[in-house]
Amino acid sequence: MLNRWLYTHLPTVRQLLTRMSYEYVSILDKDERVLLLNYGYADLNSGSRPIQLNPEDERHRYEVQLYHHLATTIPINWEGLDVLEVSSGRGGGACYLKNRFHPQSVTGVDFSRKAVSFCNQYYDTAGLSFVHGDAETLDFPAQSFDVIVNIEASFYYPHIKRFFNNVVRILKPDGYFHYADMRYAGEMKAWRKQLQAMGLQLLFEEDITANVVKAMALDRERREKLIQGYVPKILHRPFNHLWGITGAGLVNGDAEFGERLYMSFVLRKNGSPSW
Repeated sequence: MLNRWLYTHLPTVRQLLTRMSYEYVSILDKDERVLLLNYGYADLNSGSRPIQLNPEDERHRYEVQLYHHLATTIPINWEGLDVLEVSSGRGGGACYLKNRFHPQSVTGVDFSRKAVSFCNQYYDTAGLSFVHGDAETLDFPAQSFDVIVNIEASFYYPHIKRFFNNVVRILKPDGYFHYADMRYAGEMKAWRKQLQAMGLQLLFEEDITANVVKAMALDRERREKLIQGYVPKILHRPFNHLWGITGAGLVNGDAEFGERLYMSFVLRKNGSPSW
């Protein structure tokens, strides 16, 4: 119970534990097999055709599909746009957005210097770059980006209002905020108020918990093999939680941390708030 209280009431603990885990991934992944780190997304319609992926993206299908879902919920022509992904991690999502939707530029910003260094060495794509930075103190001029993307990261920010304020500041007029993340059930009301306080127009909202749960189940074997092959046994428990092997609180709740819901949103700057 103490662990649950610390994790849910002290967001700095969330951030510290997560930063340590993600930095450790950069040390362990010598074979460059981990390019995306979200829980994934799967279509619930068994008759639907899967999106076509390049061979290099296929092994990360479910994680890539979360980016694809968020990018295509609203019909937007990405060509010519400047895109920022906040908390870009190992860069696979930012690279997919650049190659699939052809924006003018995609910039990834992440707190992990190891991850940023890896991305700048690994990816050789014109218009794709990565910089070190903190989501709560984004060092970009006002009205710099047409689209800001943030996936499965803000849950760990100690002062999320600072992040949201920066999103509003650096978005161009009529710019879009593509956002997906999870919260404990007891945090949903406060989270919604924080989003409403941004003053952006809500264009899209969906509870995708079931889609994420299905993706975790379909991708479980691959993730288990990665953990067993790369992570010392003493650290299997925290990595099983971090990578969704235990259900991440999305599957019938979590005995230690409680139930979580996973939501996706698209918001627009300068539109009339419509919450």
